[in-house]
Amino acid sequence: MPLVVTSLPGLKAIYGESGTSLIQAKLKQWGSALPNVTVQTLGATATTSPNAPAPLTLYSELKAFVGQNRYLQDRVQEGIILVGDQRAFPSFTVANPVVDRAIDPDSAILTDNPFGQFNWSQPGQCLLPDFAVGRILPGVEQSAADFCALLDCVLALRQREIRRTGYVEVTSRQWQYSSSSVMSALAPSTRVIVSPDGRVNRYNASALDCKFLYCNLHGFLDDSAWSGYDNGLSWPVPAVTPDAFLPQFVSGTVAFTEACYGLATSGKRTSSSNALSLLTAGAAAVIGSTGLAFGTAQVKPQNLIDADVLARGFFNNALRGGSTIGQCLLAARQTLRQTAPISDIYLAKTLLEFQLLGDPSYVLS
Repeated sequence: MPLVVTSLPGLKAIYGESGTSLIQAKLKQWGSALPNVTVQTLGATATTSPNAPAPLTLYSELKAFVGQNRYLQDRVQEGIILVGDQRAFPSFTVANPVVDRAIDPDSAILTDNPFGQFNWSQPGQCLLPDFAVGRILPGVEQSAADFCALLDCVLALRQREIRRTGYVEVTSRQWQYSSSSVMSALAPSTRVIVSPDGRVNRYNASALDCKFLYCNLHGFLDDSAWSGYDNGLSWPVPAVTPDAFLPQFVSGTVAFTEACYGLATSGKRTSSSNALSLLTAGAAAVIGSTGLAFGTAQVKPQNLIDADVLARGFFNNALRGGSTIGQCLLAARQTLRQTAPISDIYLAKTLLEFQLLGDPSYVLS
């Protein structure tokens, strides 16, 4: 079981004393219900600000806590779960290795990687963390009671097996061939949805009933949908919208999205984020990018790079079974690292920005 950490000042700033007490009680239930789980509250001694401590402060306290408890040095091998959104438990903000703003508009990247590595001097160096880090967070509109319901969903996944099967791919037409190189050889043709012709919303949500969901679509910072595109269109059209994720079809699903800003959840309501909607509906994990993502060129769809390599590496490990979600993602990072020099700025950005929502210690059968 992983180490579960949260920030007391951060929770209080959002949910108040009573709401924070509810969440702490729920996390205490985790410690009682799951063997070998450790729940640690950080920032308890912070008194200078009513808001969450800075990520470096939280990191330093986490590092000291693990260093002082030998049994935790084995525990973190299963992963670390950060509980709360950017207001409660902020990610590190690091400089974008891609400096040409004509290519990439992101000046900075949000990443949780440094929380999974205890030997760095600069957080932007944490391309290959030693420990898998996951985050569990609600939408900004959700109450403390709603957050507790989400924590119950995560706990339920550990207590009972949800027997989902199969694989669904939703891809933009211009990336159809590179997507097929990632995973679609393992999917029957009826389980590959090509946008802009194919679209999924609440009316055909059963199309997403699967164990593994792969989305290779466009994403935009201020758009709730992941979209598809084809030559002749003036703009991408929605392919998957937040209302498409219903618990009866995606509870227990493991999702990997290559959409730009697929995990850009800061300040988002659940209804305006596919990633948050998936997590709220009971998905076991959502892996995606906090910024603009880079992938394979259309002219060479079989020569996978960057996000496509990471996705293929993750699924190749996940399909073997027996590993945790976090282990599969760590292995995929190593696979991607071997495809280009560490000085490659696009590889570096991909390793920094792709993050995990969910429990990294969840075992894939």
